[in-house]
Amino acid sequence: MTDVSQHTEDATVTTQGREAISTIAEHLREIDICMLATRADDGELHARPMSNNGKVDWDSSSLFFAPGDGRMVAEIRRDPAIVTTYRADDRFAWVALSGQATIVEDPAAKQKNWLPELERWFPNGPDDPNVVLIRVDATYAQWWTERGDGIADLT
Repeated sequence: MTDVSQHTEDATVTTQGREAISTIAEHLREIDICMLATRADDGELHARPMSNNGKVDWDSSSLFFAPGDGRMVAEIRRDPAIVTTYRADDRFAWVALSGQATIVEDPAAKQKNWLPELERWFPNGPDDPNVVLIRVDATYAQWWTERGDGIADLT
């Protein structure tokens, strides 16, 4: 079901459904760093900054490189529910995405998505067996921008 409402006085726009993906992608473009939160086995939430590679065309999924033997990957393997939050440095824009994470160890996927600047954190490159991709499939989004606010169910 799609419910699009618009209030012109304060430019608030609420869009519910997958048609919001292009709007969300526009807000995420050029935002390099997000916070990715996972749940620990004791129930506590842990967040850490991750490179978003905002230049990629977002299609409701995001990819992040991470050490396979790290706490974040262990937490995702236990509980794949995550939240990512984004804030633009150069404009009034915040985006929060909830979704499910999957650990991807496929060498071809790691090669395809590798960027040279990742060598700072992963000096052995994408062929390092300890380097994994975290694929985050967003199921819910909320955003606040100068052009309006929105909520979307992306399932």
